Amino acid sequence: MMPSLPARGFGLIELMVSVVPGLVVSGAAVAFVLSSLDSNTDFVRSARFNQDLRSNMDFVTRELRRAGYDENAMKYIALTASNNTTSPFSSIKVVRAEADNSCVIYAYDSKTAGNGTSTGPGRLDVAGGELRAIRRMTRTVSGKLVGVMEVAQSSAAATSIDCDADGPDYASYPASCNTGTGWCPLSDPLQLDITRFRIIDSSLWNPPTAVSHGSKIRDLELTMSGVLVGANEYTREMQSSVRVRAECLRPVAASSTPDTTGTLCDTAPGT
Repeated sequence: MMPSLPARGFGLIELMVSVVPGLVVSGAAVAFVLSSLDSNTDFVRSARFNQDLRSNMDFVTRELRRAGYDENAMKYIALTASNNTTSPFSSIKVVRAEADNSCVIYAYDSKTAGNGTSTGPGRLDVAGGELRAIRRMTRTVSGKLVGVMEVAQSSAAATSIDCDADGPDYASYPASCNTGTGWCPLSDPLQLDITRFRIIDSSLWNPPTAVSHGSKIRDLELTMSGVLVGANEYTREMQSSVRVRAECLRPVAASSTPDTTGTLCDTAPGT
């Protein structure tokens, strides 16, 4: 008769106890990986959202700083007090100032080639795209109301720009420009919801005297706010102060009523 041998190895209880630490470590590792993925996703969303909003604000800032540029600007500085000649690019019109859907109409000289009396350096070439505008509007995109930034540029078909004119076609993506009114999309309505675009005109007017021209030193305070489409927890507001480099000069014209209040500096260019 063979003698009985003592049992060896692990019992069920010991095996289950030994598995528990491994499960705890594995669960912690999985939780860490999932948390890292969520964190990376949040970071990418936040970075893209900030970059998109910043790109829109930078574009508006650069455009308005260039407003009023005239290739032949020096000839207006030395004019006599009786000369009523002014630069066609000098005026800037702000519509709905201090509202959340401001609009601005401006122009600058792009030095298009001269082929007549109305084109070339120093002349406002509307057909050549030298009349421009920026606005915020609310549009229906994919069945939802979204705030969008839009830009306009004049052309042979759009010889004037209206801040309340029809905008781009958002039925397709990307949205297509409205050739009749000149308005095109600037922001991406599937990524960015612009909730505010506000312009505050802090310009300083120096009235003309009997021997000197009047001038308007333009300072525009910009505010742009937005949220990430589909994730309202991502929201941001940006502000920018724009010093328009080209001043608006108004002469003391002997042959007409002088612009003593600077109101002609606040009209749309070309009007």
